[in-house]
Amino acid sequence: MDPTDPSPTPPGTASSEQTVIAEPTGLAGQLPANDPGPQHQPAPGVGSELRARFRYRLIKRLGRGSFGSVFFARCLDHDPRRDDSPPARVAIKILGASRKNATELLRRELAAMLAIRHENIPRVYDWSLEQGCAFVVMQYFPAGNLRDVMPMDGQVSEETVWKLLADMLGALDTAHRASVLHLDIKPANVLLDGLGGFVLTDFGVSQASRMARGLLPFSVGTRGYQAPEQRAERFDEYDLRTDLWSLGATAWAFATGVHLADRADLMRFDDAKAAGLPPLSDHRPGVSPELEDVVMRMLRVDLAERPGSVTEVLARVTAACGGPRTAPPAFSADRRTNLDDDEVEDLIESLVDPLLISICRNRAFRNFFVRFEDGEALCAEGEGMSYAFLLLRGTVEVSRNAREITRVTGEGRILGEVGTLSGIERTATLRASGPVLAIVLNEAELERFLTVNPAMALRVIRSMAHRLSTARPIDRAGQKP
Repeated sequence: MDPTDPSPTPPGTASSEQTVIAEPTGLAGQLPANDPGPQHQPAPGVGSELRARFRYRLIKRLGRGSFGSVFFARCLDHDPRRDDSPPARVAIKILGASRKNATELLRRELAAMLAIRHENIPRVYDWSLEQGCAFVVMQYFPAGNLRDVMPMDGQVSEETVWKLLADMLGALDTAHRASVLHLDIKPANVLLDGLGGFVLTDFGVSQASRMARGLLPFSVGTRGYQAPEQRAERFDEYDLRTDLWSLGATAWAFATGVHLADRADLMRFDDAKAAGLPPLSDHRPGVSPELEDVVMRMLRVDLAERPGSVTEVLARVTAACGGPRTAPPAFSADRRTNLDDDEVEDLIESLVDPLLISICRNRAFRNFFVRFEDGEALCAEGEGMSYAFLLLRGTVEVSRNAREITRVTGEGRILGEVGTLSGIERTATLRASGPVLAIVLNEAELERFLTVNPAMALRVIRSMAHRLSTARPIDRAGQKP
């Protein structure tokens, strides 16, 4: 190691014990072609030189796992005058040559990392996919990872736990918008940025955000931080709420100093309506009710009981950290179905669209039917927490700045899908004009719904295209003529 390097290089700054077994859809084809380099020895070690677009010398091993190793390295061609030059100090992840399909494994992780750009996700500078020595060059964080600093001298402050949640949620939000699930969030995969913040690393088991039944041959994730659906290998249930569970478990462990990988006795999955870990206050007396509620909601055993999007959790975390406080959403998950089975059956019998009839007869949707009374708001302008509404019966008034824009009538129309899928604030208020019956879906549920019902997804695309094509133009001052 370079004796002039003042930075500590604690072990374990990156680790992975899993195998990449699915690729984020449509990302691999976007990887630029890599310049062919010379063949290297199968197992490069300290002192070895690697070459991709730039040359690197391995200085010190930072961590080792079943995937291979992570090294601290020097960029030998570092040039601060070049915009594309990596920094002088980098981290290099190298897959072992003995690993089956090593090149393909790294390609899949690289696809995920190139698809998501966020300050709380390491930057990728360079890579090589040469057979025998596949590696990726990433941003180096010398302060180590969360696992290294647990347990700490004294209890970590609540402010630090809130900061962890805010940083990880921001990173996850960007990943989920790119249709990438992490699926292995744990303390060892959370790096310290040296400035009091946190960085999410190791997308080695990342997946497309919606996976077909049977695509995964075995479970992914790490013991103690796996969501119930991961532990039970219910692969078709994986969605963004799976990541929320693992983040909740990581925050729970950080706040209490308890390493969950060593405490299988704490896990409890017998009650679907409860959390899978004991209340945070049982292991951290004096914790604020706000922090406990945020963490424990992410740890609900039943997917439907967890928050439906990162945006929903992030809004609560931002408010708790002194950010802007938003009014409660017009629709809350606590208000789920208010129709009994007889009313649902009568509603289905009144439908005309065969596709809707088929969807509504699916028992999985029985918890999502909601009646809105005349004048009741489905969602309000400026809201940050989002639900989409599949209109089954009735008329919905759409208004902006208290002025009616249009009215939507007819079964099968989906409203509010843009805000739900993008996480942006609502730009209009939706209000029932007379009784309205609808299916209400949060972000995770809407994504699943559109994936398993491609005909409905096509309708949504056509509806959005029609709205865009018929929208009135906006002048340079930002006002519609």
